[in-house]
Amino acid sequence: MGHYARNHNLKLILQHFAVMWVLTVVGVVFGMWLPSTIVIPLSFICIMLLFVAFFMRGVRLSNFILYLIPPLMGVMLFWITQFFIEWIGADLVLTVFICTIIIFIGLAGIGLKLERDISDWGSVLFAALFVLIVFSIVFIFFPVSNTFLLVLAGLFVLVFAVYTVFDFNMIRHNHVKEADVVWMALNLYLNFINLFTNLLEVVARYRE
Repeated sequence: MGHYARNHNLKLILQHFAVMWVLTVVGVVFGMWLPSTIVIPLSFICIMLLFVAFFMRGVRLSNFILYLIPPLMGVMLFWITQFFIEWIGADLVLTVFICTIIIFIGLAGIGLKLERDISDWGSVLFAALFVLIVFSIVFIFFPVSNTFLLVLAGLFVLVFAVYTVFDFNMIRHNHVKEADVVWMALNLYLNFINLFTNLLEVVARYRE
């Protein structure tokens, strides 16, 4: 029975994951036409929703609110990719995107095949991510070397890679309740987005 529930939740999570990508494409299309005066407040709203969803554990957002994040992220993603296209070129951005898909699938396979339950890694991963985010914010205001930023981006890649394994392992060991299916799909979605954007930064800064 547990095996059936696990597979059922995995299917539901992947369905929501796919819908989130459809909404992201919609956001990207809108991002092509929206002026920066609108994109900036939309990006701020998206960041605030993410902060509430993942750092204010006492607040539980409805699935409708969680589903607002992918289209808003799509708008941001369009502008982010445009920035990297100007920095490293469209071909390299596409190559990194394809590599991210391959890496993500590989990490998903590891998490689903791993027999050990690694659910106790959650607090360590959360702490590591929080520290990296704080460092990122602090160094917006202080000049640092390109090498330091390269290492920081690499650490973000590492953390989100482990997070991807962790999340799929949570699904494998049936730690995801049906009420949390959308939230877990959003986790996986954001893991991919962060892997992609930080890999872009690693490649861009390595070329400098």
